[in-house]
Amino acid sequence: MYNLGFGTSIAANANSSNGGGGSTSLYGRVVHVILDPFDPDYEKYGSSQSINGVLYKPLNTPTEESKESDLLFAYCGGGNMKRIPLKGEIVKLELNPTEERTDNPSSKKTYWVDIVSIWNHPHHNAYPDTYQSGDNNNQFGSDFIEAASINPLQAFPGDTLLEGRHGQSIRFTGTKYQSNPWIDSTNNGKPLTIISNGQIETDNGVDSIVEDVNEDSSTMYFTSEHIIPLLQASEKRAAWKEEPIKADKYKESQIILNSGRLYFNAKDNDILLSSKEGIGLNSNTISLDGEEYIGLDADKIYLGKIALEREDEPVLLGQSTTDLLEDFLKQFQSLIRDMASMPPAPPAAIAKMIATSNAILPEIPKLKQRLPLLHSKKVYTE
Repeated sequence: MYNLGFGTSIAANANSSNGGGGSTSLYGRVVHVILDPFDPDYEKYGSSQSINGVLYKPLNTPTEESKESDLLFAYCGGGNMKRIPLKGEIVKLELNPTEERTDNPSSKKTYWVDIVSIWNHPHHNAYPDTYQSGDNNNQFGSDFIEAASINPLQAFPGDTLLEGRHGQSIRFTGTKYQSNPWIDSTNNGKPLTIISNGQIETDNGVDSIVEDVNEDSSTMYFTSEHIIPLLQASEKRAAWKEEPIKADKYKESQIILNSGRLYFNAKDNDILLSSKEGIGLNSNTISLDGEEYIGLDADKIYLGKIALEREDEPVLLGQSTTDLLEDFLKQFQSLIRDMASMPPAPPAAIAKMIATSNAILPEIPKLKQRLPLLHSKKVYTE
């Protein structure tokens, strides 16, 4: 039974038996929503049971003439998923079983179960009671701000859409349609999921729109065989031998995150990135900070684009280079020491230089043989 002009009779019906079974659907205009224990009506309507319940007035009662005593109460009929109504919106009401234990097992109470989509719009569906009171202005409550820039999403065949009041949305799509920008004959029937927060700016809030990966504030795209026209924030790929496929060209399963900033924070353990082919980082600056250590390992590590292309400048091993230089300095020191203490007589000086040189000469080939051993076998620079 549907009734748009009910009065206080629903309160009586809530506590009466209904031998025929089934629920009775009625409608009321929301005046107030109980959202937390600080609400003055929280205790009156059952404490925790009252949360998300609404005080409403019958549709045949003018707004300006309604009194607090005229208001009725409906409990929230939503379980796992709730869409909280605004002041001025019309809700569908049902008389359904109550949790109270009474002598009458069929006793019922009033629940609100849905918001009537008067304007077919996600932002709000408030409806001023112009017929009763002549007031054309909606009053949504103290904090809700009506925005003319929120647009509904265009749906495509078979879509499931979840739209918030402030430009948030989740779309499950996959069917080809003339205005569907992601589905064509090559991927018709392939699943695509889009989570979007913040819409593009339009001239009005009436026309239906589709998500825009580059203009929406924050988005996540879960694809299977779809091309998403993402504009990359950076195009630099000089550190790759073979440049990866760009974001707006790839047509396989992928997850795209796009926002003004991405922040990953693991408060208890690790952030792990694992990839079969490659992991790319490109930005204006890249900084790595470690408290204990930073570890890098690969068969080849290249420092610079030229190193990647030629591999002709291996870096030197620190300790091996130090050891060779120390051995060279010992020989050089011996030579300088003998030169500094050389006798003034030429024959004696020449003899001493010959002796020192003969002692050093056999060490030079040994030092030279160690030079290639100073080269890193995996790290190259330019």
